[in-house]
Amino acid sequence: MIEIIFQTIALIAYLFCGFRIICFKKQGPHHSGYAMGAAILIAAFIGQSIHILFFKDPVTLWDAIFAVLLAVLIWRSKGNVAKLIWSAS
Repeated sequence: MIEIIFQTIALIAYLFCGFRIICFKKQGPHHSGYAMGAAILIAAFIGQSIHILFFKDPVTLWDAIFAVLLAVLIWRSKGNVAKLIWSAS
């Protein structure tokens, strides 16, 4: 029963991460390396969500916490992958 709660939390967090990066509006010039990194992250987040939905591997508390931590980091950076890597000093 509790595994279903962890699965739901992780699923929602991973979907949020993927869609938040997709919805990022770039302003000005961008680096193609960051665009490739964003595409890889989107594929990883959506792929992990599909894996949780269809393969039903047990999701632990730590998986759910990690997913929520990633969601918070991506929310704070507003989906900007370059901002996740480099911070303004």
